[in-house]
Amino acid sequence: MYDSILERRNVNDGLHNVVLEIPVDEYNKIYDQYNDEIALEILNNHMENRGDDGRPSNVHIQHYNNSSIVKISAKIDYLGNGHTTYSGHWEV
Repeated sequence: MYDSILERRNVNDGLHNVVLEIPVDEYNKIYDQYNDEIALEILNNHMENRGDDGRPSNVHIQHYNNSSIVKISAKIDYLGNGHTTYSGHWEV
């Protein structure tokens, strides 16, 4: 499913917004309902896979009947974020 995600981003006055678009058939292979908790899980996994250290908030999922796309929208905060989940050989 993650390989099928189309990501759109925009920045307005320093505020980052993201929309993930997922084909409904790919989404339904894994999930059988649409809720914001699942949307947050998908967004966190997607961002981690990309090495993105932003922190999502205001996460919402949208799926309309007869639509072939599931949309997840969120605000992403980058100010004051440390790379708290990153690790590597440079750490002692």
